[in-house]
Amino acid sequence: MLSCINISKHFLLGNSLKSVKVLKDVSLNIDAGQITALKGPSGSGKSTLLNLISGLEEPSYGEIYLNKTCLNKLSINELSSFRNNNIGIIFQFFNLINDLSILENISLPLLLRGVTKKTAEQNARVLIDNIGLLDRIDYKTNLLSGGECQRVAIARALITEPKIILADEPTGNLDAKNTLNVMKLLISNCRMNNTSLLMVTHDESLISEFDKVLMLDSGKIV
Repeated sequence: MLSCINISKHFLLGNSLKSVKVLKDVSLNIDAGQITALKGPSGSGKSTLLNLISGLEEPSYGEIYLNKTCLNKLSINELSSFRNNNIGIIFQFFNLINDLSILENISLPLLLRGVTKKTAEQNARVLIDNIGLLDRIDYKTNLLSGGECQRVAIARALITEPKIILADEPTGNLDAKNTLNVMKLLISNCRMNNTSLLMVTHDESLISEFDKVLMLDSGKIV
């Protein structure tokens, strides 16, 4: 379903011609519905790899295929549409729109697809109830705690029932109880919709929940 073939990513150092290689010939495959953990030390390239798979950055070399579509060959507009229809992203730092309420943030991906406001909000309410924030449904997200914002970000990624969810430490700001609840919500939704999950995590207590564990170290899968 997802295939990365010899992915490398270089970043230029300032205005010089020197570059740093963050990812080095990374190849991986994830099947439809497969729940996969991505582990590795800080600075090993995990977030960069997720950004490449999501199309937010371009690889320096290599190809990325999702359901036989090569992301590298899509135009900016094509990539934006493809991402909205196929990829859910849970960012490490949320990327919520603070001027919008919880309901509006979670509904937005469906509205961008052309779903009616009534249907989008009905679907969003179900997820808001599942993440335990129904009593704050009209709160702007700048009034929420870090843990609450993370739950909203997770619900926003789930609402489109994407082909794959890319999650960058989505439980990093949650306590133990909410970590378990959120992981149960995330994995059960992925199982139900046959959605693949690639999740960066350092939490060893969660590893047993995954079908597959990948280790990224010094820019390589080991």
